[in-house]
Formats: sequence, structure tokens, C-alpha cells
Amino acid sequence: MVSNILIEPSGKPTGYEAQLAALGLQWEHFETTLRVSEQARRSGKTKDDAKNAPGSQDYFTRVRELRRALRTELGWHPYDPLQAPLVVNPDKTIGIGVLLGDARAGLRGIPHPRSKRPAGVTKEQAIARNQELQLPFSEPEFAALDGAQSDDDEYARMETWYLLTYRYEARKSGAVTVRSELSLPDRVGPGGKIDSFQRRILLPPVEFESVRDYAVETTGDIVVSVEER
Repeated sequence: MVSNILIEPSGKPTGYEAQLAALGLQWEHFETTLRVSEQARRSGKTKDDAKNAPGSQDYFTRVRELRRALRTELGWHPYDPLQAPLVVNPDKTIGIGVLLGDARAGLRGIPHPRSKRPAGVTKEQAIARNQELQLPFSEPEFAALDGAQSDDDEYARMETWYLLTYRYEARKSGAVTVRSELSLPDRVGPGGKIDSFQRRILLPPVEFESVRDYAVETTGDIVVSVEER
């Protein structure tokens, strides 16, 4: 249903860089965000911090750095509907948030990845709007994310995308890899988790040197941080 390949009129396939460019974006915006947030995870824990401090630092830094990059370089702006932070383009047609996924994130094919945690009301409303915007001649009819009526909502034509990530540490080497994709969700499945996407732009994996200074739990051949948000 979803492919990471688009076809130009000439018949030539295009990859993630062309797909990002069609949205007015570049891979460097996301790569820098992931690298800075991993650095925050590694440097943000002391013996007095809570056990989930590294994951929290990672998440908050990801939000901040993505917003900073798109705001300063492209003129996008922060938008916070009911504590679900987004960064939105000047036309208010594309919003991007950050979201953790399962081990399918960043991998081609079916099944699609699932969000690590339930979506919550705000994300469910955004996904419902994504669905409606795909219908011919549609006008969103539900309440706006900020509580206003949809006909007064300046964000009524905004698609909500997510930078979906999955982070893992190899058991033997300790090397860390973050897989990611910029994806447009279209369904909330069982347990309230997002499990289907209209479009998925699979991004290159970002690799980091080994780190062993935070608690982990083992699952098969992969060691997964228990502190990921």
C-alpha cells in the first residue's frame, strides 16, 4: 500500500531526498536533530537523575532541535495543540511532530511500524484530519485541535506528519543505530497505537559509537534502552 519510491513523469524513480524536497525539506534537518538528541541523551544523566532522564532529554531535544532548524532555516513556526508539539510550515499545510515507533520503524514493507505508546486524543484528531484531507472535496468537520470550531481553524488544511524513530544498541558491539522515517499516519489501531500510514519516507539510519552508561534490557539479539520516550 505504501512505498518509499515515487515515480517521476519520465518514469524515473526518486528517493527520500526528492520526496523531502517535495515537502520543502532536506535530510540534513533530520540528521542534525537525531545527532544532537543522541548527544543530549548521553550527556544528560548523573547519579542523581531519574532513571528515565536520558530518554526524556532525547525526546525534548528532538522536539527543540527540529523546531529550531525548520524555524531558522525555512521560516516554519512552533505550534502546541494540547501539549502535542509540532512545527508548521508558513502555509499551515504541513505540521511535523516527533514520535517513537517499534522495531519496524525505518524498514520498508508490511506490516507498518506502530507507535510505541497510545496516540492520545490530540494525535487521534490530527489523524482523523489526515484521513479527511485525502477525500475529494473534503472539509474537516471535527473540532480543531486548539478547541476552536473547524470552520474557524487556521490549521484546518494541515496534514500532520511525524518523525518516527526507533533506537537500538547492538549487544556485542554496543554501537547505537537510530532508524527513522517521516511518515503521514492514517489510522489508530488496537490499544490506541498508530499502526498505518498513508505515506512513509524512509530516511538513512544514523549510527553512533558504543555507549554503556544507561540501563538496558535484552530482547533477542538487540539491546533496547528502557528509557526511550
